[in-house]
Amino acid sequence: EYFHYLILIKTSNSTGSLCTLRESMRKEQFAKYQKMIDSALKGYMNLLERKELLDASIRNYKCLNELDTQVCKSILTIQDTLYTSLLIDIHSWLFDKSKKSSNLSLYTLLENLINTENNSQEIFLKNYFVSAPSTTALGSSNVDWHSHFTLDQTAKFDQLYPSLLYRIKELLCSQEAIRVQSIRDKLLAHKDGVYNVRENGHQIADAFYLLSSMRDILTILNSLFQRVSYPIKDSEEIAKNNAEIFWQHVAKRT
Repeated sequence: EYFHYLILIKTSNSTGSLCTLRESMRKEQFAKYQKMIDSALKGYMNLLERKELLDASIRNYKCLNELDTQVCKSILTIQDTLYTSLLIDIHSWLFDKSKKSSNLSLYTLLENLINTENNSQEIFLKNYFVSAPSTTALGSSNVDWHSHFTLDQTAKFDQLYPSLLYRIKELLCSQEAIRVQSIRDKLLAHKDGVYNVRENGHQIADAFYLLSSMRDILTILNSLFQRVSYPIKDSEEIAKNNAEIFWQHVAKRT
């Protein structure tokens, strides 16, 4: 009986240690994704500046096309460079499967969110999202506030989380993403620079569509993992205005 008692204690302690380890791993992974999402938002701003520079150059095509031939060739080179860099970065954000990568990968994120045992990652995220912040008690109203906050956040989570999974799956399986995956491989295969993006029928609209979809996903991710909103629209307007000013300046100076 004594021996049996020791076995029970040991088993119980092992089970408790395992649960503690899993909880610790979830917290570490959660903190890791919080950092990655924050970094991804900043990275999106960088992509946005390139996207708007490319978009503005297309919108101002008639004006820029009237410039000297050599200037027009330089503008085409800038456009191709912007487009190529966007494709490579977008591909990394979508399909990067490297475990050593510190960048956000929607493929890896989706895999971790839907393949965890007993939906533990979803449960951990939901508990974080619905938990009320610490407040100073001012009577029964404080209890009511916490209760309403949790109910509102729960309803919001139950709407946002399935939408997040659906949007990521839809984006990764989209024809635009498949085409970007294909062109990225071809670009890297032609390190001699012979591969011509423009002559191989690739559409700039693909990159713009994927960036727009990624922005929507990042907005939801930031809301779920950080519980804050990011002024993306304001940043988009600033990037758009800066790009317009740049190309107008090019047209006037030349």
